[in-house]
Amino acid sequence: MIDNLIQFIARLLSGIYGLPVVGGSYGFAIILLTIFIMIMVMPLTLKATKSTIRMSMVAPELKRIQKEFKDDKEQMNTEMMELYREHGINPVGGCLPVLAQAPVFLVLFQVIRGLTRRIQDAPFSDVVYKVYDVQDRAADAPDPNSFYPRYLDPTSEMFRDLIGEKEMTFLRVFDLGAQPNEILSDSILKSIPYLIVIGFLVATSWYQQKQITARRSPSEDGDESPVLAQQQAILKYLPFLTGIWSFFFPFGLSVYWATSNSFRIGQQAYITRAIYSKKDEMEATFQAELHERKKAKPAEPAKPQTTDKATKRPKETNGDGTSADPEVPVNRVDQRRQRELERKKAIQAKARAKKKQTEGGSSSRTTPKGTKPSQPRRKKR
Repeated sequence: MIDNLIQFIARLLSGIYGLPVVGGSYGFAIILLTIFIMIMVMPLTLKATKSTIRMSMVAPELKRIQKEFKDDKEQMNTEMMELYREHGINPVGGCLPVLAQAPVFLVLFQVIRGLTRRIQDAPFSDVVYKVYDVQDRAADAPDPNSFYPRYLDPTSEMFRDLIGEKEMTFLRVFDLGAQPNEILSDSILKSIPYLIVIGFLVATSWYQQKQITARRSPSEDGDESPVLAQQQAILKYLPFLTGIWSFFFPFGLSVYWATSNSFRIGQQAYITRAIYSKKDEMEATFQAELHERKKAKPAEPAKPQTTDKATKRPKETNGDGTSADPEVPVNRVDQRRQRELERKKAIQAKARAKKKQTEGGSSSRTTPKGTKPSQPRRKKR
């Protein structure tokens, strides 16, 4: 499957290179191929984002279940699966689209890297040069630094233009087959355009991470999750690592990274505006769906009388089997909903008290000047 995907993307790249609008430009072919792949996988990204939002809606109840049944793993898994089934959520719905994208980008990375393969890096190249030496034809041997692209069809126009060439020129400034660290060691002046692109690559990577982390909010009680804080600390260094890696890879891969980062910045801006700005509406729709799903459930058989475990006395029920007392839940779903509502009210009250304390300061009783605070009266014997 991976080989078929590699061959497909390689044929797609050579086909884009042959378009009249591209004009035989290696850099524009890589840019257009990257944009095309990003557009193809964008629906998966949107689906993963929506699934993540739905998971965040049930996160408080999920944490409560994990805390309540931490000593009973089997019961905890049962409660969690019941919660997912009740809310119509696939627990891996946010991961599968992302995992489906990973092979595509790895294959795209491999294809672009294969363009810059040299003859000396090709398999059995040492044997070929040995044969030339044995036949006293060393002068007829091909230059080991010339390109011998991988994955491309030998009959394609892109392969014929690359074979035997030593440079993959783009905009008459860049060599897509060269590594920036080698250019920097040869000439600082020639490396300036490469350093500018690498700086743009680091800046776009940093801004993209900032867009993602800006949408992440702390928990409802105002405390930031330790896992979230650790992830943010790691993500701070990823843009700089990308800049370091780009020094030791062919520059064509830096063009691919810069293009994908620019596209993702626009994509994240669209997701923030079109999805996260309507998160409240999604939550309202989500709750309405739950209400409709609850109404659509078949009613339980009517029970004339049940016993309240807390008071050991019968409790009244309606004709449809529901509790006559609105404060007493009937089934496990209602109990969970009531506990979640009480927990949210407690968290909100705690947050209001904390906010009031920080704004108004701690209030202390003061006594008039020149008087002593009242002492408790001693009880007469």
